[in-house]
Amino acid sequence: MKFAVLGGDRRSALLCQMLDRDGHRVQCFALEKAELPGEIPRAGCLQGCVYGADCVILPTPAEKGGLLNAPLSAEKLRMQELLEALWKGQILIGGRLSEDSCLAAVRGKLLVADLMERPDFVTGNAAITAEGALEQLMTHSEKSLWGSRCLVLGWGRIGRLLAHRLGGLGAQVAVAARRGADRALAGALGFQALEYRQLEGEIGEFDFVINTVPARVLTEAMLCCAAPDTVLLELASPPGGFDRRLAENIGLRALAAPGLPGKCAPYAAALLMRDAVYAVLREQEE
Repeated sequence: MKFAVLGGDRRSALLCQMLDRDGHRVQCFALEKAELPGEIPRAGCLQGCVYGADCVILPTPAEKGGLLNAPLSAEKLRMQELLEALWKGQILIGGRLSEDSCLAAVRGKLLVADLMERPDFVTGNAAITAEGALEQLMTHSEKSLWGSRCLVLGWGRIGRLLAHRLGGLGAQVAVAARRGADRALAGALGFQALEYRQLEGEIGEFDFVINTVPARVLTEAMLCCAAPDTVLLELASPPGGFDRRLAENIGLRALAAPGLPGKCAPYAAALLMRDAVYAVLREQEE
């Protein structure tokens, strides 16, 4: 099978090598700054890369502001231009594709799969993110996670996995969640369960606050009530759970760590992507 890998970070470069080792033909584009073995061709143009490819693989997230997400390239490739270069019947796989891109792909009679819609991929990605978050917390604080008080904002996949990992390291963990059912489950699992409206009176007790919610859940008043040595970690996509600039102006240590899988464990993240791609291809055959 012939694969075209477009854009992305270290994960995409490693994915190219994995696919090549599996015996597939691989070409890449918009990865000119990546370290790649000589046997993997770097296409000189988009059309040359995707021509004849059975499957076109985009990164996770696939796009930013209507452009292909390509941090290892000087290319500014519009998603519309990319989609227009593809051929009817090609399989397009990426993560967090926009609605406009999906509609355009369907109109072009492409077979589209969004990795962020697949539970197997999303769960694995969340597990790697939670592991990377622990590394961030330990690196940027003189405190130990053992015996510390940690507040996790959100009870999605990342929030749940992170709360369990923090608890396993001996931290005292609290979880803030919007839904009553989520708070009930968190409480049943041994975590302190809080409503967001309670945080103004509680946030000053925590050494670490980790946000997983892509919405502003920490108000200015809440940030002002945090202890001076509190470490804030943002894991969610924009706009994030708190105003990072405000937090820094107050004197808090505020960290932003988007795309952790590609930074803390790119090999594991690439392996996860490869397995998800193969699963999509098997499903297409069936």
